[in-house]
Amino acid sequence: MSDFDSCPRCGRQAEEDFSSNWFYVHTCRDCDEKFCDECGNGGGTTCPECGSTEYSDYDKVYS
Repeated sequence: MSDFDSCPRCGRQAEEDFSSNWFYVHTCRDCDEKFCDECGNGGGTTCPECGSTEYSDYDKVYS
């Protein structure tokens, strides 16, 4: 598990919020592409690189 300053694919950063200051970076199980809900296809559930819907949430972006 790693912590990032921003999404490795699109550069999105986490915003300071009262309830949460982080989000998951998904890792595609087929091609190992890292992506977030905003740069992933299909509402963030599909890998933008290979189209797979199989991913794991190992990494986070913190504000």
